[in-house]
Amino acid sequence: MAKTMKAPIAMKGAQLVDFKGRMLNHIEMIYRPGERSLVGKVFQALGCGVIETGGTYLLLPIGPGETDSLNNIAYASEVTKEQWAFEQELAKQLKTNPALSAAYKGYDQKFRKEPQLTTHFGIRYPSFAKLEAQLQHIRTGLPPEIRGRLEICSVFRPGDPGSLSNTIIQAFVKTDVVVAGLLTLGQHIELQAQQLE
Repeated sequence: MAKTMKAPIAMKGAQLVDFKGRMLNHIEMIYRPGERSLVGKVFQALGCGVIETGGTYLLLPIGPGETDSLNNIAYASEVTKEQWAFEQELAKQLKTNPALSAAYKGYDQKFRKEPQLTTHFGIRYPSFAKLEAQLQHIRTGLPPEIRGRLEICSVFRPGDPGSLSNTIIQAFVKTDVVVAGLLTLGQHIELQAQQLE
């Protein structure tokens, strides 16, 4: 008979570092030259923390106020010159190559219609109310520098068409400020809250 194990993070006072099993511990991301400060604004808009190290990496704890620099965190650094050269060429081709442009448009439309089927990472919020408040902030409270560069693309609440469950809210946002992949394509992020009772 298999033993069931309670996740230590669900136990009062437990820390992620106390968990002895395997888990996803970080996401490595990149940003365009000169846009480091915008990365912080995007993650703050998502309700995350921002720690400026003054070094290569900007630390982005998923939980505001968290100080663990190794777990439940995203790191962001400036895109390498090699990737930047590739990105610039890709961006040119997207503007001048009709077939490539049409393929990208189809990809982007698929994300907006069925975001669960596209690559993304998810951030969990502690309650439906906290997630709804965060979405309202994204709609109305973004700093001018990131308006139009962080957008809510779709929200699935319990009972909505396309909802995967009656116990979660899934909201999908897109940004081109910081990505774990290609800046030219942007980053999809799921904001999720689970009804635990």
